[in-house]
Amino acid sequence: MFDDEPDFSREDLIDLIGEFMTGSMRVEDVYRSHLCDTLVHRVYEEFGTEGMAELMVKIDGRADWISDMLFDSSDLHDQMFKRHGTYDDEITSKARMTLAMAELNKKIWNLRKRYVKKIVDEIFLSDNPSDELVGPPGT
Repeated sequence: MFDDEPDFSREDLIDLIGEFMTGSMRVEDVYRSHLCDTLVHRVYEEFGTEGMAELMVKIDGRADWISDMLFDSSDLHDQMFKRHGTYDDEITSKARMTLAMAELNKKIWNLRKRYVKKIVDEIFLSDNPSDELVGPPGT
């Protein structure tokens, strides 16, 4: 089937890989990707999902992000206008610095841990947890 294709020598293969690495992927990108992958796997292997959750909190804090799961910036804008009749272009960055945001982040991650345990226990104790959630037929 592939008899018509020329054989690659070892030197041809090295040249091909070299062209690929310099042409389509920068060494820095490969290094960054490998390092990130290694760190995530290491945290997961040593600390499990709770360690991953802590890593995410640390990433949010270090990058100065508001987690997408909390709320959109439009929520902040709407409340600012509704309660104070004004609009603030920098409300998202200001929100990141509030004690209320730090408290919210901490509570969300603590609740996540608690509910993961509850969910696992419910699944373990029930043959089909979705039946209990939905309820008996006809309801």
